[in-house]
Amino acid sequence: MPTKEQKRAVIKQLLIPVFLIIAALLYQPVRGLFQSQEKIAPTRTEGSKLTVSYIDVGQGDATLIQKGNFSMLIDAGKNEKGTTVVEYIKNQGITKLNVLVGTHPDSDHIGGLDDVLKEIPVDTVYLPEASKETKTYREVEDALRQAEKEAQMPQIGKEYQYDNNVMIRFLGPQRDYSGANDNSLVVQLAYGKNRFLFMGDAEEKSENDILAKNFDLECDVLKVGHHGSYTDTSDAFLQESNPVYAVISAGKDNSYGHPHAEVLARLEDEDVQVYRTDTMGTIQAVSDGSQVHLTTEKAKGNFQQ
Repeated sequence: MPTKEQKRAVIKQLLIPVFLIIAALLYQPVRGLFQSQEKIAPTRTEGSKLTVSYIDVGQGDATLIQKGNFSMLIDAGKNEKGTTVVEYIKNQGITKLNVLVGTHPDSDHIGGLDDVLKEIPVDTVYLPEASKETKTYREVEDALRQAEKEAQMPQIGKEYQYDNNVMIRFLGPQRDYSGANDNSLVVQLAYGKNRFLFMGDAEEKSENDILAKNFDLECDVLKVGHHGSYTDTSDAFLQESNPVYAVISAGKDNSYGHPHAEVLARLEDEDVQVYRTDTMGTIQAVSDGSQVHLTTEKAKGNFQQ
């Protein structure tokens, strides 16, 4: 007859698989806010609201993000719009930028970066590895040297967390492309339950590579790529990102015909509310972490006051 010790040993051996099964069922890995193929977990929302200003710089891009003491600028329009962007930033009471992003080396995106670097202290500068042998790009390089800053290429797919519960992640470029547009830094931002996408000039090749990574792309506001060109905002990407609002930054009566009718039709088919700087001026999206409310310069008056 087995002893008590032998019985306990048998029971223990029988229970070990049961404990392992229970532990496997209960275990939930710690996930980031931007987990592939998973719904994005909400960040905490505390204090002031998040404000995203899509600055009217004509045929170009410039977007300012603010939350408490955190501030971030994505692009700064053409060369002649640098002063406009600097004035807008200062009029928001910002004395330092935590993050400055030049999505790609086209002049309508990085043209004003040198003015920003000369006038406003910056902690971190992100530029893609793709460059251009242009006067505009050399001016940005000179401004970086004068500011004693070195531009970095962000780690694609990595989550960057900042004060005030703001999280950003760079989704692209996923590889090196022959064209400057597809080499755009694509930025995803999270605050609370709200999500924003900033596409730079990324075209369909870049969009498809981002889709292939199975990121959770659903967003409240989509900054439409390439000023609303037909080369961007494919049906597949639009359906996956599923925005409530779309913002298009373009110049009034621009020679490119931006935004193109094809893109506007796609957005309409998906019931996306469209906001345009060429007809509405500067656009602000304000998030309390649960809801996003958009206002326009022409409807509300000059935001800089």
